[in-house]
Amino acid sequence: MDTAYILLALVGAAASFMTFCLMRFPHIRRARFQPSGAFSFLASFSTAFVIFFVSVLAVYAQAVRH
Repeated sequence: MDTAYILLALVGAAASFMTFCLMRFPHIRRARFQPSGAFSFLASFSTAFVIFFVSVLAVYAQAVRH
């Protein structure tokens, strides 16, 4: 079961990293969303942190449940 926790944590970390990159660097986005420009560092970092925190809570909930 430890492998499932690690995999869930890795997916959460990858999702938060991709969120940060997509918000901060507009050239990575699809052409339709590129004109909106880059978000601030604080907005990008805080959104990525929230996603990571939710994934950590999911890992914790799974550990407590079993």
